[in-house]
This record gives sequence, C-alpha cells and structure tokens, in this order.
Amino acid sequence: MTERTAGAYSWLQHPSVYEAVQWAMGANRTRDWFASTCIRAKPGDRVLDIGCGPAALLDHLGDVEYVGYDPAPAYIEQARSRFGARGTFHLGYFTEADITAELFDIVIVSGVLHHMTDEEARSLFTHAAKVLKPGGRVVSLDNVYIDDQNPVARLIISLDRGRHVRRPEQYKALASGAFDHVTGDVINKTFPPYTYWTMTASSVAMPDRPVEKINPA
Repeated sequence: MTERTAGAYSWLQHPSVYEAVQWAMGANRTRDWFASTCIRAKPGDRVLDIGCGPAALLDHLGDVEYVGYDPAPAYIEQARSRFGARGTFHLGYFTEADITAELFDIVIVSGVLHHMTDEEARSLFTHAAKVLKPGGRVVSLDNVYIDDQNPVARLIISLDRGRHVRRPEQYKALASGAFDHVTGDVINKTFPPYTYWTMTASSVAMPDRPVEKINPA
C-alpha cells in the first residue's frame, strides 16, 4: 500500500486523531448509511472487514460474526479494547495465507482501495472471491473523482492520504477480473461536500436496488 504518512498525515496513525477527523467528516452518518443501504448484513451473517481500522463500522452492523484485518497495530489494539468478544481482530494484511475453509457472506472493503495500487487491489478481490459463500458479495466504499465534481469535494479528496483515488470505471475494472457481476453508484454528500463510489461485486447477478443519498442532516 502507498499512502502519505509524513508530516501531519502521521497523526492519522493514532486512532483518536483518526476518529476525530472521521467525526468532522460526518463518518458516523456515512457508516450508518453504508451499513443499512449497501452492506445490509442479516443477523448471523459472517462478515469479513478487510482494512477495518479501529472497526468503528461494527457498531452499525448488528448481530453478525465479525472478522477484521488491519495492518496498523494501534487500530487493532483499539478495536480489541472497544469490542472485545464481539469480533475477531487480526493484525496484518489479508493475504493468501489467511484463506481457510471458513467462508463469509459479506466481505467489506471500506476506504481501502484508494490506498492500493491496481495490482494490490486486484489481488485483494481475488482473495475475497475465494472466501465468499455461494451468492456472497464484496461491498466497497471509496472516494472518487468524477466529471463536474463539487470543487470543495475534489479538493478534500485530493488531500486524502491514499494516493490511488480513481474514477468509477477504474474501480469497477479492479473487481471485474475476479467477479462476473460488478455494479456501483456515485454518491454525492452535501455537507461536508464529498463524493463516494460504492461498489458491489459478486459471482451471481444481484437484484437492482435504489441507492439513496447520504442524509446530510
């Protein structure tokens, strides 16, 4: 993974600072929207969260069997301290060596792809395909560049520590090698201005569902 880590960006390695920045960006509303509109986990689902950070998304997923991976020791330490037995938290990247017979209903990749090179991202989707149950799906959320984008949103996104923010068609191309069915939507957030790309990848066709905008209130 390649990202900005020098100077002020180094502070984001501290969970409290990271969460403060996320709060300022309205992350709690975004996570709630992402969980209810895009992930839609059912009670008892096995959920793998690749790049889980401090696992703040777990608060929005309900009664699921949650497994998270993240390479940042401080994030995993906070996740274990906060959630305890509600989840299983692994320090490190999710790699081929982590693939077992234990399959998942949903794989979450939230705020991760824009930190990865094309090769790294394609490898991630290949690994994810191997751990999904039949009919399972990968759900991702990232910032995105689009035509006629709100200039404030584009500016904020350009300052992200991730160096691989892409256009929608480029995100779709990352998953298409491992999955037959890849769909996505551009979501414009009103305040603070921001633009997201949410994507679902599966080996089977998924029913069309309207994706509502994130409530700015």
